[in-house]
Amino acid sequence: MPRSSVLLAGCVAVAALCAPRGARAEACRFGYPVGPDPNDPTPFYDGHPVKGTNLYDQYGYHLGGDYWSGFGCTDLGAPVYAVADGTIVEIVDNLGSYLDVVVIRHDVPNVGNVYSMYGHIARDDGLSEGQAVSFRQQIGVIDDVTAYFTPCHVHFELLSETAYQQGPFCSGCENAGFHVSPGYDKKQGVTDGTNQAGDPYIEVNDAIDGNWWYYTDEFIDARLDAVCEVCGNGTCEGAETPASCPQDCPACPSIPPGGATLDEAGPCFEAFGTTQYWTIEQGVGYQGALRYTYTTDAPAVDNYGVWNLTFDQAGSYRLRIYSEPGYGMSTMAAYQVTHAGTTDVVVVDQTQGPMIDLGVFDFAAGGGQSVRLDDNTGEPYADMVRIVYDALFVEPVDPGPTTGGTTGGNGTTGTTGGTGGSDGTGPWATTGGGSGAPEATTASLPPGYGGGGGGCGCTARTDGLPAGALWVLLAPFLRVRRRHPAGGR
Repeated sequence: MPRSSVLLAGCVAVAALCAPRGARAEACRFGYPVGPDPNDPTPFYDGHPVKGTNLYDQYGYHLGGDYWSGFGCTDLGAPVYAVADGTIVEIVDNLGSYLDVVVIRHDVPNVGNVYSMYGHIARDDGLSEGQAVSFRQQIGVIDDVTAYFTPCHVHFELLSETAYQQGPFCSGCENAGFHVSPGYDKKQGVTDGTNQAGDPYIEVNDAIDGNWWYYTDEFIDARLDAVCEVCGNGTCEGAETPASCPQDCPACPSIPPGGATLDEAGPCFEAFGTTQYWTIEQGVGYQGALRYTYTTDAPAVDNYGVWNLTFDQAGSYRLRIYSEPGYGMSTMAAYQVTHAGTTDVVVVDQTQGPMIDLGVFDFAAGGGQSVRLDDNTGEPYADMVRIVYDALFVEPVDPGPTTGGTTGGNGTTGTTGGTGGSDGTGPWATTGGGSGAPEATTASLPPGYGGGGGGCGCTARTDGLPAGALWVLLAPFLRVRRRHPAGGR
């Protein structure tokens, strides 16, 4: 599927494309999509719940809940509400027996993106994709679906990120660009599971891991009357910042001379871009979690992550990254290392994890230094290549002979590298000498990539321009969003 459009004209700098993840309000409190009381759907009830069957040989297991209060079309015109704060990501009008469909994305604490889908409705005329909606905001009314089946009702689903992005989809929807489920599992069968927050779900038994449909009543009941952004609850969330709530959002600490490990879940890492394309995976990665998105071959960056670096003491430090085997899939991950007033780019293969060496760099004392990784590696989004963001290891290096040999040879050519010296000793002695960086394309390589610093066999550039930065010159730039069929409201 093509990614949604990203308007870049308002993004005035490479380092500040769009709002960070924390800038978007989280969806803590959930309520029911029908009924006057958000905590109770009465007089409606879930007459056909998740995993229910209806002519299983024809349809399979039900992926949502059907809410009604009577038979025939008793509920025609009854209000339908957004179950939580969120953003409308999909509107499809007149979609066969679904009638109108609205899909809303919710950023749920400790879970990530969850999508609520509302079918068999007449959606409100004022709705638009990209629009923010609030808890229990009316989005439409129950429509007359009796031409297809009875009773009139709202078909309501709660989907995981993978289920929304990769289906299964209703007949023809995947070709139209609609992320709308078929309502049933297409007779593939389902398996029960529980996410990291304890929410039960069913997973469709297909070849795609993570196609989860949550049990709607249980998911909502677990979040009735929940409150977001409570300073002091131990979670940095919503609009909280180190300045407004230091106890929940500690500032990024300075790295001591002995080095440090900067995890993606810590205060020194920031995720930027389109939030719906970020996934936090639990149970894998360094310290049991990692973050990933999918690569693109677009000229402009969509999502990117930054590890912010502040040093107590200037010196040479080795950088290594953690890439969980089986999760890191990008073979063209370009890490932009900004250090001591310059930026070098190191391209690595994330499939070679778990520990991948970026090289040795000279850092100045103080801040304003970082490691950045963009998603536009050149690997197409259609290939669904995961690019992983996890721990960054910063390790001090003795600036003496342990950094390598004494001769540079051809290291400045960026082709064959230097022969290096033979006097390197100590824990990093194996990085001395070497063959340079055969893939380098610049005429001058930084220390650690040509002769005298050891070859790494990766691409380096020293022009100070981060990968992907040239798109700034092309603003305004707009990737056109898929269109829906005509004839809708």
